[in-house]
Amino acid sequence: MSKKTNKQAIIDIVRMNQIWESEGEATEKELHYYHITDALNRKWQTIGLNVSDAIQVFEQGNDDNWTRIIAPAHYNPNISVNDLISMLNISPEATGIRNDMQIILNTVERRNSFISRIINVNPESTFLLLHQMKEEYLQHSQLTDEQFIQLYAVNPVEALSMYFLQPIDIIAYWEWANANGTAEKAIQYKREDPLLPFIQAIERSEDEAMDMASGC
Repeated sequence: MSKKTNKQAIIDIVRMNQIWESEGEATEKELHYYHITDALNRKWQTIGLNVSDAIQVFEQGNDDNWTRIIAPAHYNPNISVNDLISMLNISPEATGIRNDMQIILNTVERRNSFISRIINVNPESTFLLLHQMKEEYLQHSQLTDEQFIQLYAVNPVEALSMYFLQPIDIIAYWEWANANGTAEKAIQYKREDPLLPFIQAIERSEDEAMDMASGC
């Protein structure tokens, strides 16, 4: 069997019509369409000689012909990140992608957008789409300066995590603060480079602080 491309739970599978009508009585040796409902509540159409065969075809992934989504998931106003992690069957050991999802998909709208955009569900596709969406949000849906400054005054670690859309802990914040990092500096750096990683922001602030100390 080929490597699975669709690694997701199947909620329901129903055999539909034969693909090619044949004369006489139908047999199990004939190809049928199958409708599959996946864990994200999308309906797929695929083919197979029987249920097991149809599932194997489905696991090989979308081909825009025999195996494709025919009904997208409905908008879910109550979906949480934990719900989405469960639907995608992301293992407890995958802490990196779990943390990324918590930060990047931090609104119901973003979580529903992720569901509407992903096709085949597997770790690679999940990672690629998640970080594609991260780049889009950093460039076009950033926190406003006012929102960031207000949040920074209350909880700078959370503010920086949301502003850079990456997990930032208290140790990284101390490095930032010790490098004379401020909310205003973060805003300046992100205006110049919206995709700037936080570690590079720290390094830039450290360089500027060293330049000031040496009188350059």
